[in-house]
Amino acid sequence: MEINSEVYISKSIKEYLGADLIYCKLLGEGANGSVYRADISAKPYVLAIKVTNYSEMLANEVFALNYINGRVDILLPKVFFSHIANDDIPINVLGMTYLYGVGGNKINWLFAGKKKRKAFKRQVIDNLIKLRDVTNEKFGYVDNACFESWIDFYRPFAKARLDYMSSLQNKGNVAMCVEETLTRAYGILDRVLNDCGKPTLTHGDYWLPNFVVDKKTKEFVGCVDPFNIMYADAEYELFALMQFGYLRLYELYKKSVPTSKYCDLKSRMYALFSEVYWCEILGNSIDALKYMKGMAKLLKTELDKAKI
Repeated sequence: MEINSEVYISKSIKEYLGADLIYCKLLGEGANGSVYRADISAKPYVLAIKVTNYSEMLANEVFALNYINGRVDILLPKVFFSHIANDDIPINVLGMTYLYGVGGNKINWLFAGKKKRKAFKRQVIDNLIKLRDVTNEKFGYVDNACFESWIDFYRPFAKARLDYMSSLQNKGNVAMCVEETLTRAYGILDRVLNDCGKPTLTHGDYWLPNFVVDKKTKEFVGCVDPFNIMYADAEYELFALMQFGYLRLYELYKKSVPTSKYCDLKSRMYALFSEVYWCEILGNSIDALKYMKGMAKLLKTELDKAKI
């Protein structure tokens, strides 16, 4: 039976906010669900509504948004309500702050103007630096941060990704250089990750498509979709800033904050292990495997430069 999401969005808004749905527009949809704009009859008057197929994913996002917002004032949506599917409202719904703008990857930055581009970049980095000010005594996912060192937390994750890649290699699905580079990187983890400073809060998916940008002013409005937040190496998710390299966000971060000796190497290493993780979750498309091969070459370059 096909579910009319708009009807149940209306019911969820009525149940949790006591408001009527006035207008509803589908903004985008993907494999995991859809995002809507909802105009309602009471405060906050406009909501972003996410409808997802996966209750666990919705609960993860609600937890992450509330956790981060409860500890630091950064540009991130606030949660107004969430609902797990039941007999009365058979869809998973998240109602949160509506951020006026579009994904940063949909802006033609080449024609945005140097001044606006510079201001946007500064806002993105300042927002991330504020998040980095939230620290903890131990490493790990925020709901169970119990590791005395970052390497103790990260090594099992890296080993699982290497084992997965080895299983693909044995089936002939991936170029040899990817597995060889991962194996080489895994072998120097203890040397590169032996001193990562204080455990630092991460967003988990801090990259251009998740940056909401005002279409007219090109100002940074906020960042959406935190994922698997943790207390980690402060440089753990900098690799995400390397994407869409023409904006040079990674380089601006390094100019703004002191970084470690192996920052470039770690960023390329984290990027490749992360890409393998997403391949496990989403499947190994030909494009994804080609992209992973390119990332392996970039990591190999950093490994060669470091001479370790």
